[in-house]
Amino acid sequence: MLVVAKLCRLVGLDQLHIGTVVGKMHGEKHEVLNLRDQCVLDKVPADESQHILTQDWGGLKPMFPVASGGLAPTMIPDLYSIFGKDVIMQFGGGIHAHPMGTVAGATACRQALEASLEGISLQDYAKNHKELEVALGKWLNK
Repeated sequence: MLVVAKLCRLVGLDQLHIGTVVGKMHGEKHEVLNLRDQCVLDKVPADESQHILTQDWGGLKPMFPVASGGLAPTMIPDLYSIFGKDVIMQFGGGIHAHPMGTVAGATACRQALEASLEGISLQDYAKNHKELEVALGKWLNK
C-alpha cells in the first residue's frame, strides 16, 4: 500500500483511502500512520522498523487521507487524535443507522467533531446535545 500511496501523490491525486485504526477497514496503527505521513508531510522521516526510507516530496501538494468503513460518531475522537484535522472521514451506517434518522446521525457526527476540536469528552458534550447522546447509547462499547 505504501507504493500505491507514493504513486498516487506523485500523479496528483487529491485523496486516498488509507484505512483506519478503528472501524471495519482498520489497519495496523504503524502502517496507517506511515501512510498518513506519506499523504500529508513534506518530508517523511525514515522508519527502519518498517523498512521505509526518508522521503522528501520537494513541494508536491499533499493528499487528504481518507478514513471510512464501519465508522460511527463515537469513533471521531480517536480518528481526530490519529489523523488530526487533515482527513476526510466518511460515515455511512454511522449516520444512516442513527435511531433518530439520517439528519440526526449527521448532526451527531458534527457534534462529536466539535467536542473533539474543543477537547471535551463525548459524554460531557452529549449532556446538551440530544443527537450525540442517542448515538452514544447506540454505538458506545460496541
